[in-house]
Amino acid sequence: MAFEVVVDAPTNKPSLAPRWISREMHAPEPPTVANGVVCVLLSGKTSDESRGAIPMPDGVEPHAVLYALDAETGRELYSSNKLIASFTHFNAPVVAGGQVYVCTWDGKIYAFGVKN
Repeated sequence: MAFEVVVDAPTNKPSLAPRWISREMHAPEPPTVANGVVCVLLSGKTSDESRGAIPMPDGVEPHAVLYALDAETGRELYSSNKLIASFTHFNAPVVAGGQVYVCTWDGKIYAFGVKN
């Protein structure tokens, strides 16, 4: 959920008003925001750290998924879908040098471009 800071006219006090709500996502770490893009990383694990947050067929390991959402509207700009082969553990996306970086449990680093 994204909020907008608004000023209440009668009291002149700031408050938060909901701006948009994304679909249900299991993202244990806070999102990363850069250049108007909200990067959300689904870990591929449940909140109890078992590896079942993303329903997978028998014998297939769950995997992390990176979503990029428009910060103004919440519209999905990108999804890594099945590109990330492993899950993450206590890991948030990191943005640097025009890239979004994600590290996985199997020791790989994934880099995705972010709009300028």
